[in-house]
Amino acid sequence: MKLIVVKGNPNSGKTTSIRLVYDLLLYEGAEIEKPRSSGKTYTDFDTELLYKEKRIAISSAGDVLKNIHKTINRHEGCDILVTASRNFKQSSLDSIFAQYDVKYIKKEKRGDEENIFTANEILQCIKFAL
Repeated sequence: MKLIVVKGNPNSGKTTSIRLVYDLLLYEGAEIEKPRSSGKTYTDFDTELLYKEKRIAISSAGDVLKNIHKTINRHEGCDILVTASRNFKQSSLDSIFAQYDVKYIKKEKRGDEENIFTANEILQCIKFAL
């Protein structure tokens, strides 16, 4: 499984950017395999999509390291997992992601332009991984 991890401080817009990716993938024809766990706009969510014959998991809950472990285990059969992570020590993240191909995307600022930029960067990583 390929991992795309959006790293940033609390309230930097990680979930918003990941939600934009979800919306963009649906717009491009992705099918929902497992519905989002929350319909609220600014809360964490977890879903799986089928996009170009690949299974893509999207989970924004990465503020606690044990949540990242659970997310990986829950989506083990997917081709790509897009998830969020706070700026934990790199050694802590490396121990969790050691067996995976990981692309980190840094999310430093919040705001519409920055969220769109990050969402497009995530989308490009997904398309490159396909």
